[in-house]
Amino acid sequence: MTKSNPLLLAIGVLLVGYGTNVSTPLLVLYKERLDLGDSATMAIFTVYVLGIFATLLLAGPVSDRFGRRITCVPFVALSALASLVLILGRDSFLMLLFARFLLGAVSGVVLGVGAAWMQELMGPGHEQRAAVLSTVVAYFGFGLGPPISALIEQLGADPFVWPYVLHAALTLAFVPLMFRLPETVTFSERPPPLRPQLGVPPLALRTFWLVIVPATIWVFSFPSTSFALFPVIVSDAIPGYEVVVAAASGTLTAWSALLARPIIARIGARASIPLALIAGTIGYVLGTIAFATDAWGFVLPAAVLLGGASGTITAASLGVLGEMADPATRGALNSTVFILAYPGMAMPIVLTSVGSITGLTAALVGVTLLATIAAAWAVTAFRRNVTLVA
Repeated sequence: MTKSNPLLLAIGVLLVGYGTNVSTPLLVLYKERLDLGDSATMAIFTVYVLGIFATLLLAGPVSDRFGRRITCVPFVALSALASLVLILGRDSFLMLLFARFLLGAVSGVVLGVGAAWMQELMGPGHEQRAAVLSTVVAYFGFGLGPPISALIEQLGADPFVWPYVLHAALTLAFVPLMFRLPETVTFSERPPPLRPQLGVPPLALRTFWLVIVPATIWVFSFPSTSFALFPVIVSDAIPGYEVVVAAASGTLTAWSALLARPIIARIGARASIPLALIAGTIGYVLGTIAFATDAWGFVLPAAVLLGGASGTITAASLGVLGEMADPATRGALNSTVFILAYPGMAMPIVLTSVGSITGLTAALVGVTLLATIAAAWAVTAFRRNVTLVA
């Protein structure tokens, strides 16, 4: 298999990431427009996870069997459809939930299969570079949605319509170009089984269970809190600037994932994981202080730490496993990383639900303690030199 230019795929992944967060800074507006409580508002964000699991369990195995292009490209187009459905949801809570579900289904396919496709397009020996590239473009896309939506809102255009029209138009215009990308799956007489599977090769099992699993459950627990929860719960302290602060928090969270590239290049993927978990824990501390004291400014440095932690864990995990992957199950393996990561998108609604019983400050302190334990485990595993092979 020869290397191929991955630019078209990178742009496709970026557009899907962009579409995912077009609605995020508008949550505070939906909350007011539809008279929603905190948990219902967080449900608009986290129902995305259900859509992910509707496709992610089979997306990797399907792409291993039938090909990356035929699996991935149609779902990039579906991202545009989901944006158009969000326009219909401006006065309907149920329609908003359905549209976010569609966005989750799209992300489950494009991010998981796209990561495998990127590694194959860039060729053997470039798995870590491909993992960093696929992570960086996805997170850069995540960060585009909030500022563009906030700018449209500040210009006085309808924020419940035009941000989605823009995303849908850009995506539909680009999708035909993605069919120029080569198929990278080599079809055999005995194709891999079409069933949910982890795809973890035997040599990677020890790393997978002792290092990857405890880390990846925080991949989206960190940024979802920064994207969706912190700006909403401090909004009373910033009247008139709720959308701007939410957009700033979302953009900082997403674009701080670009720190993954220099961090991994300097200290390596293996050492990056405990460092990222420590950074994410500190981000939770700052966010908790912001809520408890109305010092909303702490939300912004928290966003940098939480986003940087998320991107670093994602790229490091995909790269470490990618170097040991069996090409026949690479799609399943990359999807497995995201299967472990995406439940963290439910963190905002978990915290608001628990907080309705214990108080939100107590819930935030509790999740910070859990993140501290995860960071301590990662540091201990690194110091004990848990190897990258069985």
